[in-house]
Parts: sequence; C-alpha cells; structure tokens
Amino acid sequence: MRGRAPLYRRTAVAVIALLACAALVTALMWNSVFELAFLSQVTLTPTSRGYKEWVAPSLPLFFNVYVFNWTNADRFPEELPNLEELGPYRFREHRRHINVSFNNQNHSVSYRTQRSWYFDEEFSNGTMKDNITIINVIAASAVYRSRHWGFIQQKGLSMGLAMLGQGFSVTRTAEELFFEGYEDPFLDIARILPSTTTGGAPPVDRFGLFYERNNSMDTEGLVEVATGEASGTYPGQILRWNNYESLPFYEGACSQITGSAGEMMAHNLTEEPFTLFVPDLCRTVHLEYNSSGSLDGVLYNKYTMTEASFDNSSRSPDNACFCSGECSWSGTMNVSACRYGSPAFMSLPHFLYGDPELRSYVTGLSPDPELHSFYFAIEPRLGVPVDVAGRFQFNIFIEPTPNIA
Repeated sequence: MRGRAPLYRRTAVAVIALLACAALVTALMWNSVFELAFLSQVTLTPTSRGYKEWVAPSLPLFFNVYVFNWTNADRFPEELPNLEELGPYRFREHRRHINVSFNNQNHSVSYRTQRSWYFDEEFSNGTMKDNITIINVIAASAVYRSRHWGFIQQKGLSMGLAMLGQGFSVTRTAEELFFEGYEDPFLDIARILPSTTTGGAPPVDRFGLFYERNNSMDTEGLVEVATGEASGTYPGQILRWNNYESLPFYEGACSQITGSAGEMMAHNLTEEPFTLFVPDLCRTVHLEYNSSGSLDGVLYNKYTMTEASFDNSSRSPDNACFCSGECSWSGTMNVSACRYGSPAFMSLPHFLYGDPELRSYVTGLSPDPELHSFYFAIEPRLGVPVDVAGRFQFNIFIEPTPNIA
C-alpha cells in the first residue's frame, strides 16, 4: 500500500522548486539590472563616471606621424618620384572637451575638443630638425584652384609663381612641416585676394600640415552628441556637426551625419557594420566586421575599413554621391569640398586597397594590412574600445596645366 510522501520531502521539493523559479527570474532580470547599472555610469551627465573620463581622458594617447621624403625631386619629371618613409615622429596627446553645454530638451551635449601634442623624442625615429622634401602644397593648391580660370588669369598665376621662386617641391625641417609652419610669400598675397579666388580659406601667415591645430578648439568643430538618456540613443551618438544636421558637401545618403563620434560606442554590438563620423574626412564611414578575439582577457569585435570604404563607386555604387570633383581612382577620398577647394585627397597609408595605378606613379610604397589598416577593436557588450588604430594618408592631387609652367 502506497502512502503519501512525508511532509519534509514534500516541503524540500517545494523549496527546491521555489529556489529554481527564483534563480530563473533572477537570471532573466540580470540583463535588465546590468543594463540599468551600466547606463547610469556611462550616460553623459555631469555626475556620471563616464562623463568624467570622457571630458578629460586619462588613458595615454599617441599621435604617430610618418612622412614621405621625396629623394629625387630635382630630377622630376624625368624620373618617377622616389618616396622614402620617415618616422614615426611620436607625439603624446592630451585631449579634453571644452565649452561643454547640456541641452535637457533633447538629451544632448555640445562641445569642442582641444588637443595638445608634445613631441616624444625617446619613442620617435627621427628629430624635429630632420630635413624633409615634399611637394609644394601651396603652389599645388594655387594651380588646382586655377584649373577653370581663363588663359590670361592662368598666365598671370604662372608668372607670379616664377617671380616668387615657387618650385615643385620644398625642403623644410620636420617641425616646420608639422606644427610650427613656415612663411611663404605666396601666403602674403593670398591674404589680400578676394575669397572667391581663395575658395573662402581663412588667411594664414604660415603653412604646416598641422599648423594651428595644436591647442586649437576649432580643429574638429562644434560637435553635438546624445547623452544616452533618451530611448533609442546611446552616449556619444553624433547628432550635429558645426550646427549641420546633414553635410552640405554631399547629397543623398552621403550627406548623413550619423554613427558614433568616435569615443563612445553603442553596446551589444553584433557583426553588422559599425558606423563612425570622422571630422577630418567630413563624412560618415562604415567599418566592416573583421574578426573576434581577446586582448588581455577581454573579448572584442574588430571592425575595419575595407576595399569599399574609399571606393570610387566602381565596386560600391553607394559611394557615388561622395564623388565631388575628381574621383578617378578607387581607394582615395576627395575631401576638397570641405578643405576650401584645396586638392586634398585622403586614403589609407601606402594606398592600401587603392587602385594599383596609384602606386605605379611613384616608387617606395608597400601597402601592408598589418601596418596600414584602420580599425576599431571594441568589447561588444559594453561598447568600449580596447584597441584602436586610426590611420590615414594625406595626398595632394596634381595634373598638368598647359598655361602654367
């Protein structure tokens, strides 16, 4: 004859079932609890931990500059330019956000970024006194600006270049080419010319690749990002740039200002492309998922620029609206529209993923994905960068102009 189970056994079963239910509920709630706790720390509010690290990052930042020394400039155009890569010239970077203003109505914060660079001779392969020969950017820009001028105007420019001793190349020290800048008589003339002639470029007394960027508050412009408080947004999601909600340089999808501003990312990232707004490019870029890995025990997703990033639409039709002016080669981005009409083109270093024709015009280039790729490695759940390499190459477009010697 079967009897009823003892009371202690039935009670034990009930307790175990209750504990199992509690464990299940806790597990189901944990993600929500974690999300709330995490968001409270990274939301860009004056009292959050994330804000304090964002407004003045404590992590060490480095800016490495490589430059191509033109070794046979005196034999151009008889010989192909031979380029010798020099560097890195390493600079320690101190960054802080200033003029921070919160807008409680749309849960956003606007700011400017001030960057200060200090030369780190110990970890550099070169000194600021190195002599370097590069193309004469000032003369090349003037010629590019004149490409649609009439015969008499172009001849006038040609005479002016000759009278001022403007050659095809210049040799300057590294400190002059980088931050200090150097004087040039052509700049003195440019300051008195009408803005229609100079493309609206602000008058400067010196030229340098990074002249007036050190300690400047205007390099990256006025940026407005979401604080992450509003539903459907995340901290650091760009909303406006220089008061633009869409870019005036491009049309259609290419004019969109979207994605991360580059310092804070969405969390729970997947293998979908990662979107980033880059002020130096004046555009949004999409980084493709590349791989997953671990760095010091932290899991990450790696997102990189690919062959499609700077494609001239030959393989990526969506890039057609970025072709503002000359757009002949895949692998280069024409940014002249947001550089006052100067012949500025951006690419990955050594024309990585670029049209092979680009490398046929010079010697000394050797693209290597390990050395020259642009990538973000991000802890996917928290959206925290664990390794970043933001690599670009600045190029000047030139072409023969019949009326200019």
